[in-house]
Amino acid sequence: MPCAPSRSAARPVRTATALVLILLTGAHLPAAAEAPDADDQAAVIAELQDRIRAQEARLERLEALLAAGTPERRDASPILQPAARPDPALTAPDSVPGPAAASRFRLSGDARLRYEYNTSEGSQRTDSRGVVRGRLAASYQASPDLELGARLVTGDPDDPNSADVSLSNFNDDLQVSLDRLYGRRTFGALTLTGGKFANPFRRTDLVWDGDVNPQGLAAQYAALDTGATQLQANALLFPIERSVADADSIASGLQLVLDHQAGPGWKFGLAAGYYDYELEALGTADTGDTRTNRLDASGAYVSDYDLIDVIASAAYTGLGDRWPVQVQADIVQNLGADDYDTGYSVTAALGRASTTGDARFSYGYHSAEADAVFAAFAQDNIPYGSNYLQHALSASYVLGEHLTLDATFSAYRVKDTELIPVSTEDWQQRLRLNLVSQF
Repeated sequence: MPCAPSRSAARPVRTATALVLILLTGAHLPAAAEAPDADDQAAVIAELQDRIRAQEARLERLEALLAAGTPERRDASPILQPAARPDPALTAPDSVPGPAAASRFRLSGDARLRYEYNTSEGSQRTDSRGVVRGRLAASYQASPDLELGARLVTGDPDDPNSADVSLSNFNDDLQVSLDRLYGRRTFGALTLTGGKFANPFRRTDLVWDGDVNPQGLAAQYAALDTGATQLQANALLFPIERSVADADSIASGLQLVLDHQAGPGWKFGLAAGYYDYELEALGTADTGDTRTNRLDASGAYVSDYDLIDVIASAAYTGLGDRWPVQVQADIVQNLGADDYDTGYSVTAALGRASTTGDARFSYGYHSAEADAVFAAFAQDNIPYGSNYLQHALSASYVLGEHLTLDATFSAYRVKDTELIPVSTEDWQQRLRLNLVSQF
């Protein structure tokens, strides 16, 4: 097998090649008739030697690239270079250029580490656990009025109220599922969203848990915007359970939201909504869905769920941008229940949690009777979705641009113990410490 030529053996060949390249590109010696003096000859020779060395260096680099099978890098800028064999689908006349397509793509998410401690003034066992949660969302602006999106989350896909995973189960791998997959189209002041998407309503945890992502069709209409005053209507058609043998379970809702800037530093908001649940098919519902709502002997709901929900809020920024004061009240009544039909919450907060060094503190009191809300989609900060009393204190501090530390302390108990035979009026306590990273 013939040996490859050494670098020293290849040097004369490269030198000759370099001379040819120089002559072909216009390098020339003075004509003999001009009889150059010794200084001119020395200058010309020096110039030729410099050019030979430059060409040799370039030839060496090309040989090294060819030996490694690597194409020459033509540009170090972030602009994408065309591929050697471009995909016809990417180079079609009506395709979106790479950089333009990338600018329409948005990726966001968060990761949360939690320590939770539970105790009780009664005989219940003290318990603690570690919890993780991860969420990764992507959206693509296909056109100025069309957005496509999806989100991956950890947690049990059969639990609509939580993406949390307890650190347990002999170190089993985490479950991951899609909790959002949607298309959103705008028509001027009207926005339509279909699929599985973020809740379109202004809400509190009293009626809608923050992890609940409805499915179906949502509409939002900006009816008025004067700068100081905004009026918006939100609507939802929400298939819950499908049955081939009986009527389906479906929810629908309508909400009007009014916001008003009342002079320097003051802003007020009012949201009034009506949510109607037609619960016929319950084939996949389990105790994690029915939770603390009342059921009859057959396992059907005792009450219908026709909720009137009103949320009022006020915000004051006169103490500075970092220390806004916010007060919010939410009252809900279930017109489909004969009793145990009312719930309310009141929350006050001071501060914000948006930039490094920010701090926020809040206190809330919550009360919900057994059938005041549809417990399957209500809050899961405590074990009860309804039929509870709760005090909640929280504090947040922004450690860095993408890192927040917060703590929440809840004291809660069953409100009407006669509805849950094994319950007591003992107060239980829950402490949660969260480290959250967002991007």
